[in-house]
Amino acid sequence: MKHIISLFFLLAYLSGSAQQPGSLTIHGIVVYKKSKLNDVRIEVFKDNELQHEVENLSNGSFKVTLQLGSVYNVSFFKNGFIEKSIAVVAKADSSISISGRFFYQLDIELFKEEDEVVDETALPPAAKLYINEQLTGFTYDKKYVKWVAKKYKEERE
Repeated sequence: MKHIISLFFLLAYLSGSAQQPGSLTIHGIVVYKKSKLNDVRIEVFKDNELQHEVENLSNGSFKVTLQLGSVYNVSFFKNGFIEKSIAVVAKADSSISISGRFFYQLDIELFKEEDEVVDETALPPAAKLYINEQLTGFTYDKKYVKWVAKKYKEERE
């Protein structure tokens, strides 16, 4: 009986460890025209479900830690500013094994709302982070960022 229980725990551990154990910590500063912003609400959605909400510090800095193995959307809100979000694919396809602790520094610039109403639902995430291999860690999609910058510009005009 002890062997069956031990085998069960071993299998549970091994199946859990195959789910890309580890974390990605995203940290940075929220700014507006090179001035640090505080009182910015940050919402973290995991697989489209709200996981937690935090506020950045008075010096503008923020830090969120995401567990590997899921897809996240991290949104930044402040009254009088346009919401900005980033998409994080914190998992790799099945051909790549990733684990460990990763860190990514990303500063977020918010834009003030103008007199016109901005349809924030039309704005895609500002950046997309993903991982291709264990050694190089997380990176962002440069083509995607250029496309999003164009969309933000169009929405502001």
